[in-house]
Amino acid sequence: MNDRQGVGGIVEDGAVYISGKNIVEVGPYRDLKSVYPTATVVGSSRFWVAPGFVNAHQHGKGLTTFQLGGVDDCFEISRFSPEPQASVEPYMDTLYGCMRMIEAGITTCIHYNSSRGPSFYETDVLNRIRAYQDAGVRVSFGLDIRDRNHLVYGDEEFIRSLASPLKEKVIEKYTRSRTLAADAYFPLVKKLADSLAATGEDRCKLFLTPAGPQWCTEDLLRAIRHESIERDLGIQIHVSETKYQRSFFSRAYQKTAVQWLNDLDFLSPRVSIAHGVWLNQNDLQVVAAKGCGIVHNPSSNLRLRSGIAPLPLFYRAGIALAMGLDSSTLNDDSDMLQEIRLAANLQRVPGSSTGLVPLKEIFKMATVNGMNLLRWSSIAGTLEPGKQADLVLLDSRDFARPYLAPQQNPIDTLVYRGKSTAVDTVMVGGEILYQGRKHKRIDSKTIHKKLKQSIVPPSPKKAEDPDAELLPHVQALFDSWDRDKTAPFHKFNSVE
Repeated sequence: MNDRQGVGGIVEDGAVYISGKNIVEVGPYRDLKSVYPTATVVGSSRFWVAPGFVNAHQHGKGLTTFQLGGVDDCFEISRFSPEPQASVEPYMDTLYGCMRMIEAGITTCIHYNSSRGPSFYETDVLNRIRAYQDAGVRVSFGLDIRDRNHLVYGDEEFIRSLASPLKEKVIEKYTRSRTLAADAYFPLVKKLADSLAATGEDRCKLFLTPAGPQWCTEDLLRAIRHESIERDLGIQIHVSETKYQRSFFSRAYQKTAVQWLNDLDFLSPRVSIAHGVWLNQNDLQVVAAKGCGIVHNPSSNLRLRSGIAPLPLFYRAGIALAMGLDSSTLNDDSDMLQEIRLAANLQRVPGSSTGLVPLKEIFKMATVNGMNLLRWSSIAGTLEPGKQADLVLLDSRDFARPYLAPQQNPIDTLVYRGKSTAVDTVMVGGEILYQGRKHKRIDSKTIHKKLKQSIVPPSPKKAEDPDAELLPHVQALFDSWDRDKTAPFHKFNSVE
């Protein structure tokens, strides 16, 4: 499915000839077989070959938050769950996450790291990178950092409003960052960037992933921008994911988060924005003009009650768009085809008006566009000569039985009927990682066994833990922000 091959990028009865890591030729199977008669044939006429899927926003969780004991709720409230959560060893968790992605045909992802604390930071990062290297998945590994608002948006004012002794308990628990401070973060960036360059690693690159403008000071984001330019590193950042993040910037700065970032000269083609649910029309023009991309995460936006991003407006503005699972899909799995389908259907507001994002473009969000935003497109991501062979073979029986009308476009078919269960073979850099629905590099049984052994069951919360007492105050704060004026893009129905 390459725009340079066939109508709409589709080659019927096609094949891809691969030598070593790279694609040598793409064309009709009969022609290639005559030119390369001794080549090993992988697949058959019942398989569809497509570029590998790209998970352009996720946090590297193998076991999901729900599996560990969390609950779906408003993003800002969910962290104050009354029930403690289990924990899992980072290497095994990430390796398990890679296994699930491979089984779903995902060949490339970002890992937007979520730190457990400064003392674990470097060790956790190295272990998680090792998991990607052991699994063979291509990764843009993001180093997270934040330096403000560790509790709500506007910590200082909120904490001052609390009475003692709750105030002191909250200060003790929530006023310290769980990431490295800047003076330790940037030396680690240099160390890891130099290490990856020295080893010639071609499936792992470094990204800078500041948590979001509501969690990062101006000075920190300026330093991130400088480091990005100095080392030519990509940046991904959460922006306007929720209505409360929108309200924070309106209240604190009388401008939007995008306007605030633009005033810092932070936005550039190196930057991709995760979510963007609450961007306004002017924001979209700024994002497009600066060459930033947006990663759409429809499942996560629903599960965390963040809203429905106005995908058609993103597309009409000319913004580069990609797709992310955000470690929080509707089925709690890694099914990118289902995420594509959800994105395609959520954009449909009631009525007969046109202006929807074409299905072909939504499919590209989960493939080539993701490779562009994660900065891999120069070496892989499309089925064309010279590119590394990152691809997936899909068993057409999974979506074509018992009958599929011959006029149906293959991309439309995948969007409407495709599931990860159709994934038969997965290749990254010419290496077969998964074939016949069996892993070739990793041992799934061993991973399941070791993962289970590494899980630490939840411990009862300590009596002095402030969360239960704090929750009503947090809820009251955000309830008061619900009165902020909004102009929704989506219209579901009318009760009048």
